[in-house]
Amino acid sequence: MRILLIALISLILNSFPVFAQQGRYIVSQYNTDNGLPQNSVKNIVFDEWGYCWIATEMGMVRYDGQRFVTYGTTELPGAKSARVEGLASDARGTLFARLYGGQVVKVAVSGKHVAPAPVLLPEFSVHVGQQGIAVDDKEMCRKLAHFYDNLGTKLFLFSTSISNNEVYLQNEESLLYLSPALKAPSKIRDYTGRQPQYALVAGQFLACILTGNQVEAWKNGRPLSGYTSINGPLASNPRFLAGDFNTFPSPDGFYAYAGEILYKVVLRNGRLDSQVELEGIRVPFLHCVHFAAEQGAYYLGSTTDGLFVIQRKQFDSPPFSTAVLDQSLYAQARAGDDKLIVKNMLISIDREPRQLSIDPGIASWFFAPGNGQLYYEQNYKLRKLDIASDRSMVVASEHSIIHMSKAAEGQYFFASARGFGKLVNDQAVGFKAFPEKTNILFAQQIRPSYFLVCTEKGLKWYDYERNRIDKSVLEAMPIRTVHAEAANKLWISTYGKGFYLMLNKKLYRMPAGPRQSLTTVHSFIEDGRGYFWLPSNNGLFKVRKNELQAYAERRVDKVNFFRFDRTDGLPTNEFNGGCDPSYLWLKDSLLSLPSMKGLVWFYPHQIKLYYPNGGIFADSLTVKGRSIPFNTKGITLSPDFKRLSIHVSSPYFGNQENLDLEYQVAGLDLDWHKVEKNGEVMIASLPPGDYKLLVRRNGAHFPDSRAQFVLPVEVQPWFYNTWWFYLLCICVSVGIGYLLFKRRLTKLQKEAQELENVISARTRELKSAVDDLAKSELALLESNRFKDHVITMVLHDMRSPLRFISLISGNLLKNHKHLTPSDLDAYLGDLHMGTQNLLGFTEQFFMWISTQQQGFKISKNQFPLNALFEEIASLYKELFKVNHNRLTIVRTDLDCVSDYQILSVIIRNLIDNANKNTTDGEITLSCREENGQLLIAISDTGQGLNSEQIALFMSRDRQTGNRGTGSLLIHTMLDYIHGSISIASEPGKGSTFMIRLQNLNQFDTPGQGGSVPASS
Repeated sequence: MRILLIALISLILNSFPVFAQQGRYIVSQYNTDNGLPQNSVKNIVFDEWGYCWIATEMGMVRYDGQRFVTYGTTELPGAKSARVEGLASDARGTLFARLYGGQVVKVAVSGKHVAPAPVLLPEFSVHVGQQGIAVDDKEMCRKLAHFYDNLGTKLFLFSTSISNNEVYLQNEESLLYLSPALKAPSKIRDYTGRQPQYALVAGQFLACILTGNQVEAWKNGRPLSGYTSINGPLASNPRFLAGDFNTFPSPDGFYAYAGEILYKVVLRNGRLDSQVELEGIRVPFLHCVHFAAEQGAYYLGSTTDGLFVIQRKQFDSPPFSTAVLDQSLYAQARAGDDKLIVKNMLISIDREPRQLSIDPGIASWFFAPGNGQLYYEQNYKLRKLDIASDRSMVVASEHSIIHMSKAAEGQYFFASARGFGKLVNDQAVGFKAFPEKTNILFAQQIRPSYFLVCTEKGLKWYDYERNRIDKSVLEAMPIRTVHAEAANKLWISTYGKGFYLMLNKKLYRMPAGPRQSLTTVHSFIEDGRGYFWLPSNNGLFKVRKNELQAYAERRVDKVNFFRFDRTDGLPTNEFNGGCDPSYLWLKDSLLSLPSMKGLVWFYPHQIKLYYPNGGIFADSLTVKGRSIPFNTKGITLSPDFKRLSIHVSSPYFGNQENLDLEYQVAGLDLDWHKVEKNGEVMIASLPPGDYKLLVRRNGAHFPDSRAQFVLPVEVQPWFYNTWWFYLLCICVSVGIGYLLFKRRLTKLQKEAQELENVISARTRELKSAVDDLAKSELALLESNRFKDHVITMVLHDMRSPLRFISLISGNLLKNHKHLTPSDLDAYLGDLHMGTQNLLGFTEQFFMWISTQQQGFKISKNQFPLNALFEEIASLYKELFKVNHNRLTIVRTDLDCVSDYQILSVIIRNLIDNANKNTTDGEITLSCREENGQLLIAISDTGQGLNSEQIALFMSRDRQTGNRGTGSLLIHTMLDYIHGSISIASEPGKGSTFMIRLQNLNQFDTPGQGGSVPASS
């Protein structure tokens, strides 16, 4: 983080060639000399928390008005490039940035009071263009990513996103349009020899601005009629008409920069109207414009010279500068609604100043009674000047005059440093020396012949007729000025000792303000709207009068003084006072104040106060120099932590003195301490205990919790100061006493314990033996149950070949006398096949018996599934003829890694069941691979299963019996080969049994062949 100087303002024209009309604007430039990592500013956007984000070629930069924080590849792990190509917010206000290469970052916070920071997102997850909103619609982003990946040689580097559904892409030759209805961007316009500037107008439509003030507008990919040109002053700009201009988006229109003038083009009454925003500015290679309305500031980004912040000056000086008007000035005299006299100059608001034939010296006093005459002192004489004729005359020999005020008609009171007198028909009479030996500094008439007198020894209430001081306050202080707001309410300013409110005869000291600037207040200036304007030696301040009174009455403990200084356009921070009058009101409520560098003119009612209203955030947290994650729920520190450092920031782009962050360690003391300019709050050490670190804006009274930052802090005590350590000490003491008391019984207790341990060991051994016996009994029961399952299943499978043998032998016995030799051969062949199948089932039965042997393991081999299917088909070929069914094997080239015999038994059982429940139908056996699994399907067109039957088949909770035994065996065998089964069935329409097997060792997965009827 780099520390930035508050602002660079009032730069001399010859030494700063970027801007021409310096007198009208406050200009601040930021580059690599004062905070930016690189001078190419590509875009400027403010986020929802109030921070300014700047896109540069060396990373994203977060600016809070005082400090720049850069996020490059170091701060963004995984970022391929630090170059930022675009910044944009989506429709919800979330800020996104596109890095070079397509990566996207999102600006977000990780918790309450944590400063926002970029977070890397997947490439092309959000489309960020040069204008408009960030597009986060996934389908639109996919289309745009595909488009950019296949661009070819004609690049479309610029895009405008009006919404998630309307995106325009453009280059120097053509304009493309993309919407959700389009598969890819479609060309809607070609440009030959005319290169337009594209402007997004008020976020509503795209305008293509051509040479000669020709405008074409597009909405939803279709031309808009009615917007053919731009009206207003931009239309007569020769640079604009020649096509030498640039456009930049704006929320309510767009900006156009042509010929050192920045224009604003807005929609007004159905047409495009322009107006001048900034004049006489020369920003080389201007690339982006952002107007911060709350600040009244324009942020201009240059691709070569960094960031420029421009504000119109709210404070001014007389329009015609002279050597006299640039000097230190004091008293002024009002010579009319639009004229005043200062030193020897008659100044008019709208005319050249006129020099008068007077020499008043430093002129700490003037008096203009309003009749065209001016009283002043020159060469130790009181003189009168006729302003119109510029003729003067001596009226008295009095000198060191500090005050004049009206008495009777044609008479005036006057006061010098040593006393009071009268001026009657321009003759000094009735001079009375002041009753106390002190210099008179200032006087104010509060009623006829009665004055408030400011002296070097306090404020006096003086009766001229009696030449008597009735009362005196603050006698140890020199009084600068006094303002009588009411008979019982006085505002008193001292010279270097602060200012006071005297309310109902009680004195209240007022706060000294930022930097103790209000120890000397030159004037109390009421603006008629409840505010005081207070010029001082260190800035100009605005404050609510009722807030000062509330502070005096202890209803509030802070007063919000709003400060203006050189960063706000004042020629100097030091104003002048000790003169009469020290300020003047001119026409239209124009206020004139004397300063060390001429007069300061401004309209108090037009000054817009830009208060800090953003949240307070933490940038980093370090303990002992080591960074730790920030947790708003609190942190816990060891007793030797030595140093806790936290950097805080609050986005505010006005005068940083008005931000004025301060912190308090609640639980340690009640004092508030000023936060350092770099935002660091450093705590060297804390006693053990619970604390709260509070950070707030000084003098700010906001109900919003954002105005205060709270971080709970727990400092752990040393171990010897903890309750458990005290408890441990007590326990040790008690234990020692207990051991001494029980010493004689130790041996006996030890022997008893050893005996108890032996008994416990024997008991545990016996219990373990009983547990093992119970487990063996359960295992035996489970084994017997499993054997019952196996026997039942094998016998179930053997019924089919036995039934087939019985059928063949019966037919042979009945018809052998009538059979031809060929028919006899066929019957004998079928009989032989049946016996072979019975032999196979017998061998399988012995295989199932072997599974019950201790230590049985399945035989896992790789075999082609098609061979298994064909073997099963040959087994059931003749048996299927009994129910007039047809078995269809879907040919496959897949291999299976499993136990061949177990899988064969499972499939045969399912096919046999399918044949039993199907008549004049079709049974299909197929296989496919899906997500690394083999899926073997046995489908039939039989009577199907209802939900109750499916539930019964899938249940494992029932006991072995005649009904459903096959399903239990199937589940058991599937467990052996790590498989599973599922059923899809609809009564009357058949069933499909799906076996799923893990096939992670399958390396070759060729496609399936065609279907071949097994019975063909």
